[in-house]
Amino acid sequence: DNSDVSLHPMLLLAVLTAASAAPPLPRGNDDFRLGMFRAQVDSAVAARKLPVISSGSAYLVCGSDDTAVEYEQYSFFQAPHGLTFLWKVTIGYRLATSSDDLDHVLAGLERQLGEPASDTGDAPEPNTLAGTPPPLAARNVIWADPLTAVQLGARWGAEYERKADRMMVTWTDRRLQRLVDARRKQGKGEEKE
Repeated sequence: DNSDVSLHPMLLLAVLTAASAAPPLPRGNDDFRLGMFRAQVDSAVAARKLPVISSGSAYLVCGSDDTAVEYEQYSFFQAPHGLTFLWKVTIGYRLATSSDDLDHVLAGLERQLGEPASDTGDAPEPNTLAGTPPPLAARNVIWADPLTAVQLGARWGAEYERKADRMMVTWTDRRLQRLVDARRKQGKGEEKE
């Protein structure tokens, strides 16, 4: 039967394709996992004994046990059936963050996530206009797969070697983000009516 012979090349192609595909990104770290229930996040924050700064039905902002981090923000999506899921985590670093601190955080993320999909670098554009302030230096590093996106972003002013304007790491559940965006769009449409 020739049909058995034609399956072998197809099976081989499927195996080779699966082997060459990059593994999926982790969905979090030791402290959280995207898609967790709200109660699981609350329990994890309580177990870490983190101070709660602000809490609402769609978010939780707390301190951190990492001295370099100013706050951790957990954002939630409430599904129509009432369950609430973690769809985004933003980790905000202290304002005194340096470019060395960024390099340290980047190295840790690369160990966990592998090579980034994109990296803008951090060199400021040369300033060609006399009398204008030096430009901002910015760095934006992104890892992404169909389910998860992780972004490390930082921006420095003229004295960017000494102090950051802000550095953040954001983890996003891309599937839940589409639901959040659709709900926001639907809400704006209802406001116009």
